[in-house]
Amino acid sequence: MQVDRQVLVEAETVCVEAVRQAGAVLMEYFRAPLEVEFKEKNEQSPVTEADRRSEELLRQALMRAFPDHGIIGEEKEDAVNAGADYVWFLDPLDGTTNFTAGLPAYAISMGLCFRGVPVLGVVSVPWEGPNGTIFRAHQGGGAYCNDQEIHVAPAEVPAGTRLTSMPFWAFGQYRIRRRSKLRGANVRSNGSIAYELVYAARGSYQLSIISGARLWDMVAGAALIREAGGTVLYCNGKSRRWSEWDPFLHRALSRPFGEDVEALRKLMVFMLVGNPDVVQRLSGHIGLRRPLPMVGKIRRQWQNARKRFRKPVPASDTAPQTDC
Repeated sequence: MQVDRQVLVEAETVCVEAVRQAGAVLMEYFRAPLEVEFKEKNEQSPVTEADRRSEELLRQALMRAFPDHGIIGEEKEDAVNAGADYVWFLDPLDGTTNFTAGLPAYAISMGLCFRGVPVLGVVSVPWEGPNGTIFRAHQGGGAYCNDQEIHVAPAEVPAGTRLTSMPFWAFGQYRIRRRSKLRGANVRSNGSIAYELVYAARGSYQLSIISGARLWDMVAGAALIREAGGTVLYCNGKSRRWSEWDPFLHRALSRPFGEDVEALRKLMVFMLVGNPDVVQRLSGHIGLRRPLPMVGKIRRQWQNARKRFRKPVPASDTAPQTDC
């Protein structure tokens, strides 16, 4: 069964309007006082009312237009209909840390998979331009920034204007051979995966190395890059060789796509994207490091030992001070 092109055309229209409205919501909160909560320990993975309002708006738009589709979002409970061919992945605010700090580098991402394959992506950069910038693409329809067709960067770009995006910790995550010449590259890190992917699709980045994306971060961007003429390769801890999407999923998931929603939420994706010639050439020089099992074991033993021998604080030390 092939994807229904009419569904993709209609879905793209719905998404463009939804991200435009969600972008207006985010701009109401941007650089305004915010109450920030954290989903993980040590104040990691911030979330705000802006994230929640944005996702609710996106979900409502999809549920009205496509009640039979599945939806997996970053902030809310999933709605995955059993046997659904179409499953959406939503990130209502990718780059929340940037957003809460007042840094204009964040995006809204809506990606659609048909039977596990990314077929549509709409990403909004709401702070850019008077009415925001919207990137959109669906399978076989090309990729666009607003109404202008976009393409990935060419293989030959003058060294002084050639940009690569990757997080600063990438050199610790990957084995990078000297012949890759990445250590001398002009590198940027934006703090928003969706943002970096669409600017790779637009040709601003000749190459992007994405570390530890979730599906809601990258499905839309992957569809955009493919339609912009780029190449996307994937790997992770279970599938360490760079490969196309289908071989990657076959090794990374123990059950077929969509049968285990929790596995989809937890799936970690590492990506090499951009100009096809550059990606293919560098895929032989960049590889995900294997974690050293003894290092993790020693770290856990040390943490457990600290917990056992940590002395309780005397009650007198914790009593409130009453004198001025």
